[in-house]
Amino acid sequence: MPYSAFATAPDVDWLQVCGEWPAPPARDGSQRGTYRIVHASRYAQSFLFVQWLRHDDTDSAQEVKTLGVPALNNDHAAISLSQMRCQATPRGIRLTARAASGHDGSVFRITIDAGHKPGDLRYRSTGR
Repeated sequence: MPYSAFATAPDVDWLQVCGEWPAPPARDGSQRGTYRIVHASRYAQSFLFVQWLRHDDTDSAQEVKTLGVPALNNDHAAISLSQMRCQATPRGIRLTARAASGHDGSVFRITIDAGHKPGDLRYRSTGR
């Protein structure tokens, strides 16, 4: 297969597979799902997406759901993320990061929790 079959958008600068979710059984009987975090940079700010992927019996992945984080993913947020860390939890995954505002220079922490149900996403920030 050519490289283009696996290429990502040029602005994507960080991908992380993090934890598993109990995918409902597929036609082939597979029930394995994983979370993937996609971080991209554009307009000098961060854009963040959480994906729920299902894996078939050949371990090929298929996207079930992708959600962006509205508090970050607009061209007026001017928030840049660093020190991103993802860990599996009993209820899904937790992503934490250092966030810096391009508007006022403030630095704060963000936490994103994604649950087992595709689309279950919670965002919060502290210390702004």
